[in-house]
Order: sequence, then C-alpha cells, then structure tokens
Amino acid sequence: MDASQMNSIISIKKDHSNEKDYKLMEYLGIPYLEVNNQLYIVKCHDSVLESLRLEENNVVNKSLTEMELSHPIFSGMKTATKKVLLSGERVTVECELEENLYSVKALPYSMDRVIICIEDKSLQKQFQNLLTFHHQMEAVSHIAAGVAHELRNPLSVIKGFMQLSNLTNDYEKYYATILSELDRMNAIIEDFLSVSKKKSGRNIHSPLDIMQSLVEIMKSECLLHNVHLSYQFIETEVKVLVNESMIKQVMLNLLRNAIEAFGQEHVERRLHIQTTLNNEFYTISVEDNGKGIPEDVLAQIGRPFFTTKKSGTGIGVALCKKIVEDHGGSFQIKSTYNVGTTVTITLPTHMERESQ
Repeated sequence: MDASQMNSIISIKKDHSNEKDYKLMEYLGIPYLEVNNQLYIVKCHDSVLESLRLEENNVVNKSLTEMELSHPIFSGMKTATKKVLLSGERVTVECELEENLYSVKALPYSMDRVIICIEDKSLQKQFQNLLTFHHQMEAVSHIAAGVAHELRNPLSVIKGFMQLSNLTNDYEKYYATILSELDRMNAIIEDFLSVSKKKSGRNIHSPLDIMQSLVEIMKSECLLHNVHLSYQFIETEVKVLVNESMIKQVMLNLLRNAIEAFGQEHVERRLHIQTTLNNEFYTISVEDNGKGIPEDVLAQIGRPFFTTKKSGTGIGVALCKKIVEDHGGSFQIKSTYNVGTTVTITLPTHMERESQ
C-alpha cells in the first residue's frame, strides 16, 4: 500500500468507533501502532512486529523511549509523536537505517492518542542505490582514460631520472624527485579509487577536502579534451553531512556534461568551478563557455529519461538533481544559448542540518 492510499484511508472520522477503525486498518494490512500522550504503546499491529522482528509482549505497554534500544525506528516514532501532540497535525518522518528506509506517519487520533503508520521504502532505496552505483561506474569508466593519461607524466619522469641515475651512478641526487613523483601517482590513484568505491552511508566531511580531492582527476580529464580548467575554492572549516562518493559522482557527471557540450569546432574551451558560503549553505558553481542550452531543451533538463544525446539514457542530470535534493540541497541550471551554462549546487552545512 502506498503513502497516498494510507493518508486517505486514515483520515478517521469522529463518528467512527475505535473498533471499526482498527478492523479497517487490519483488513487493509496497514502496519500501525497506537500511542498515548505519555508516549506508551497501547496497540501494535502484527505486521509491525513482523517487519521489526519483535514480540508483542515486548512492545505493548512499553514506552517509545524504552523501545529505542530494541530498534532505532522508535526514535523516529517518538519524534513524530511529540510533534503531533504539540501541533495536532499530521507529521511524516523519514528514518534511514543503513540499507533500510522507513516512512513514519503520525496522525492525531483523539485528544490523547496518536496513530503511527509505517511504510517500508527499503526496496525503493535499494533500487535507487543500484541505479546510482551503475551511473557511478559509468562515470568512472569515462574518467579512466584521463587518469591513465595523467599517470604517464610521473612515470615518464621516474623513468628518465632512473636512467639518468644509472648513467651517473648517483641515485641519491634524484631520490627526492622520484619519491615526489611516486607520491603524486599515489594521490591520483587514491582520488580515482575514492570515486569508484560504493558507499551508501552519509558521514561528516569537509566540503573543501572533497573538492580538492577531485582536482587531479578533473585536471587530467580536461587536459585530455583540451579544456582549460580554473577553480577557486573558499577556505572554510564548515562541514557537510553527505555521501562522499555520491557528491563526487555529481561533480564528475557535471564535468563530463560540460566537456561533451563543447562542439568539435569550439577552440577556446573553458571550465570554471567556484565554491562559496551563502546563508549556512555550501554552494558549488560549475560554469562553462560551451554552446549553451536552448530554452525549450532547458525546460526539460532534469526530467528522467529526457536526453538530446544519441547514446544517452536521460538519467544523468535527473539522478544528480535527486542526489543533491536528497541531501537537503538544491540543483539549478542556468544557460544562454551560444554563451555557456552554469550549474549551481547548494548543500546545507552540518550545523544547518542539526538545527532543523
């Protein structure tokens, strides 16, 4: 049963008896709990027990605070119930627990009772993760050539100095240079691997560190396609709560789109990336001087499966937009035909998310 059906069915009329309401919800298989104004569980549907793998005698007549130790979803129930008791209005809370995702809907039932309905969205989340990882691997395959090209430079330097050392019989003279080139190679490989790793959780990160870790990969990709890359990252100690590999994937997808937007006849190709802090949001702007996007196409950009590319799937921009919005941010595209395109991403800082 989806959320819209659940909302319409549980608009409980005052003249209905509790027993009829319970029978209706049980007949329709809606996982629900009834909680009193003291946050104690009065009634619990079997499907809730089955889903959370709990026994009825370990749930009924227990407080939501006690139950937090049994399953983390009860923290979301407690938050939603408190809000309903204060406002008297419906409240929805999303509970993301590792590979599982639950939507907790709390509704006022009487003066001192709240009905909590649970919708398991784990399958949708798993599908989303699978789609995201597929797109991530696609992005990785596109930047692999650039990374390989970038690795040739330090390898050539190392080879040259090793030959020189052999001729002069003086290895110490060139030791520091060879070591620095090896460190450079290691950094490029580490950055590449950080993009290709599958990570589903969100952690606190420095957005500056994330952006700086992408520089070498972006440089190599731009060098391969004759694009001049410039960047200006604001020095800041603020943090963001994000899935690092997903945010990196978004940035690499924007890089790829910008490079593909340059026509074959485009001689002076420029890409500029800038970060700023605006009202507790970390803002990333990606600006190119490509051929731009016509207004009729721009209006449809971001819609799933819409694409103007011969071999495109139409998933890229839509997925990037969803990833950013799922992180509580925004994703905007501004473009002028034959002038260029600017994509602006905002991500709430960690303190901003804590205060919400």
